[in-house]
Amino acid sequence: MNEANPAAIASMVVWGAFVLAFVFGAVASKTNFCTMGAVSDVVNMGDWNRMRMWLLAIAIAILGTAGLQLSGAIDIAKTIYTTPNLTWLSYIVGGLLFGAGMTLGSGCGSKTLIRIGGGNLK
Repeated sequence: MNEANPAAIASMVVWGAFVLAFVFGAVASKTNFCTMGAVSDVVNMGDWNRMRMWLLAIAIAILGTAGLQLSGAIDIAKTIYTTPNLTWLSYIVGGLLFGAGMTLGSGCGSKTLIRIGGGNLK
């Protein structure tokens, strides 16, 4: 059996991450992909365009995870997301803190990264 070269694999992972980050940044910047913006558009203006983008992203993530599970590439039973415990207080407090942080930071983490990538240090 062939032994894989760790240095080649590391290089391939780094370049793949760079390409994916570049594509995500370009698409997110062009489409204003932001969680807080999507929610505020629905609440304040009744516009569902950005929320539909988020719902599509969620659907693709679910289908991708299910496809990887079915192919045997991953085992989601071993993740923290499929535990039988429902820590509802942690979810509520975490969600409120995350929402407050997004509001104070003028957008979600992805929007902040897009601003930094564009040279805005706000």
